[in-house]
Amino acid sequence: MQLLGPRRLGAALLVLAAAVACGPDDDVRPADAALPSYEAPEDAPEFCTRLAGVGGLDRLPVSLGALLGGPDVEARTQVSQVARDLRDVLADVRDQDGPAELDAALDDLVGALGGVADGSRDEPAGADVSAALRQVGALAQPICGFPT
Repeated sequence: MQLLGPRRLGAALLVLAAAVACGPDDDVRPADAALPSYEAPEDAPEFCTRLAGVGGLDRLPVSLGALLGGPDVEARTQVSQVARDLRDVLADVRDQDGPAELDAALDDLVGALGGVADGSRDEPAGADVSAALRQVGALAQPICGFPT
């Protein structure tokens, strides 16, 4: 199952947000960058390239679904890695004086992912991740010029 379609980050984040409650499937693939062919517009901040390079977003719905169903070491590792990668993006946003709204949205997303990885395996945790994914996608797209 390919969730990223044309591999556009804004669309990917929305698809992921809608699919947070999905369960595991048999199609296990290595994590790919969210937008492997992204070339930042000349005026885009540097953190956009790091955000486009976050791996594992395509597997996030499956991993979250597995964790919502109970303990799963592989899923926890994958969610934790995405959270670490997004924490690096957040650090870049802060270092580059990025928009406060994007800073807050990324912070919320990292916190929500961390809560799921640390054992908050309930529907509100999945809803928090979903809402944070939508917010990050909505805020990052116009700043970074991700394809729509």
